[in-house]
Amino acid sequence: MTSVRQERGGNIGEQARNRSQSQPGHSRQMSITGRVQDAADNSSAGRRGRKEWTIYGVSARRHHSAHPNPESYLSVRSCGASSCGSAHTVQPFTPASRMRGARVGRPPRLGVFRPRPAPPTTFRKMYERGDVPVSLHHDHHGHTLRWKVEVEKLDYHHYLPLFFDGLREVAHPYDFFSRAGIRDLLARGGDKILPVIPQLILPIKSALNTRDVRVICTVLKVLQELVLSAPLVGESLVPYYRQILPTLNLFKHKNVNSGDEIDYSQQRRENLGDLIQETLEILERHGGRDAYINIKYMVPTYQSCVMN
Repeated sequence: MTSVRQERGGNIGEQARNRSQSQPGHSRQMSITGRVQDAADNSSAGRRGRKEWTIYGVSARRHHSAHPNPESYLSVRSCGASSCGSAHTVQPFTPASRMRGARVGRPPRLGVFRPRPAPPTTFRKMYERGDVPVSLHHDHHGHTLRWKVEVEKLDYHHYLPLFFDGLREVAHPYDFFSRAGIRDLLARGGDKILPVIPQLILPIKSALNTRDVRVICTVLKVLQELVLSAPLVGESLVPYYRQILPTLNLFKHKNVNSGDEIDYSQQRRENLGDLIQETLEILERHGGRDAYINIKYMVPTYQSCVMN
């Protein structure tokens, strides 16, 4: 009996081995792949109920590398980020710009040399109200400035800062009145100009901060006339270089490259770079021994015209 059972068991084992060897290999691989695919489908079906939060249309969910079909995942991701238009353009240097698949836009321009609008000046308000003692006179030479009172009798502490405030004006006749009035006041002021210097710094700074090339050229010409109008005026301006010279340092190298053409702005003294260099040299010559050190501190590219 024992031998018969052993023979039957051996025959059954041999039949099982023959059956497994006769079965093709791809069927076993298909069965394994089917189990893996079923497991992946079950896991994806379990995760299907989750909600993904987004920033500007960009998904913040972390995608794992063990994706069941990496090629399809990459194609969907690239389509959603660029070509399909589902991802919005985000601003740079923001948390949304560090997300995967985010399309980052260009940073905004700073606009350093862009002219800034100036608020209405006190000079215009007082002129329209009739508190400025000037009028416009027309003759065969053009239009000139006519004073209603003698210039020597005017209060310089009131009228000289008022006319300097009108340097920001670019509309006629306010620009003409302010420039012509300053020219007459500086020509006939004498000793009255020096005590008014601290009151002129704020109007000069406000006019330079407009970043308008026309206004800056006018202020530089007036600043040269102010330094040459009376003795010790150049030395009294040295403590205020930190308020005046930053804008000059910004526009110092802004010259017009006309090539082989004729530049008539040099004849009219409207070339900004050359006018700034000329103004700095006048400030150094009439500013005393401490002028060059303070100019060099605010304008590092300036070279002395006295020491060299």
